[in-house]
Amino acid sequence: MLAAMSRNEVLQWLSRNGWSPDRDIEEKAREFIAEVVAESEKEGFPVVPFDVAVRFISSYGLLNLVHPSDPESKLITNPTGGYEGDFSEIAELSQELGKRLFRVGYDLPDGGILIVAEEGEFYYIHHTGTYYLGGDEFEFFDNWVRGNLQSV
Repeated sequence: MLAAMSRNEVLQWLSRNGWSPDRDIEEKAREFIAEVVAESEKEGFPVVPFDVAVRFISSYGLLNLVHPSDPESKLITNPTGGYEGDFSEIAELSQELGKRLFRVGYDLPDGGILIVAEEGEFYYIHHTGTYYLGGDEFEFFDNWVRGNLQSV
């Protein structure tokens, strides 16, 4: 496993992939969030956006974050990317954790779903299981890059 990245190293990695501290795609983020809400309602497992999810998507949404040591591996911060049935998995995890959750992206090539809880922690639903990825976005990005997945 790779060594933990410092907050500064995470910021550098994000910057190399198109992010900046003043980035704000709030209008576009709200469109994507509305699409996610509509899709979740259609699947019968409605999700409700909350401040942490809106802030995360407004700042980091629509980035293709390329893994620093594996260009084939990408973290896509687009909440509309998912697969049929993932809202039932999100609802199940939400009930298990007792927390509201919101999908904020996915990764490639695995197609795992990236989720944020309203308290700010991140989770990953993968075909191999469900994992905790950190208590804030910096831990989340660092743990994703390092493959540091803690089983839930």
